[in-house]
Amino acid sequence: MRAHCSRCQTGLHKRSSSLRCNSRTAALAFAGLLLYPVAISLPMIRVEQFGHHNDASILEGTATLLSSGHILVGVVVLLCSVVLPLGKLLSLLVLSAGGLLMRKEHRALTYQIVEFTGRWGMLDVLLVAILVAVLKLGDMVDVSAGPAALAFTACVILSLLASASFDAHGLWSDADANSQ
Repeated sequence: MRAHCSRCQTGLHKRSSSLRCNSRTAALAFAGLLLYPVAISLPMIRVEQFGHHNDASILEGTATLLSSGHILVGVVVLLCSVVLPLGKLLSLLVLSAGGLLMRKEHRALTYQIVEFTGRWGMLDVLLVAILVAVLKLGDMVDVSAGPAALAFTACVILSLLASASFDAHGLWSDADANSQ
């Protein structure tokens, strides 16, 4: 027997196991969380000007921006590179564990926040591209990526894969099954 929609008679497909999908999400989010400290603490960018070079990590760059009076840019980098990615990965890890200690309303709100903040994940990359374009003054300044660029890229890719593999429908049905 096969299930059909009562209105349009379209055949309904059986969902894949949400436990398998959400355990994959948990593994990807956990891997991203393991890479995260490396991504924000190692030098991200290297600027060389007139023979002098300066390496800066995301945390150092954010602190420098805030202390030098560039509050708006510093807050954007802090939110988009430090707070939002960490919050997204932690939230996906908690949600993929079934949100065991969370009420259904909190799980829904957490998932909506993860989906909304995912749109802002590349804003910091745009800022770095603009910064490099502004600093690139002919041969006077040389800007290159530091070792954290690879770790941050891997962290972003793991975050995207974790978001893509998360089965929100399974979360609701698993929570309903657990509460019965």
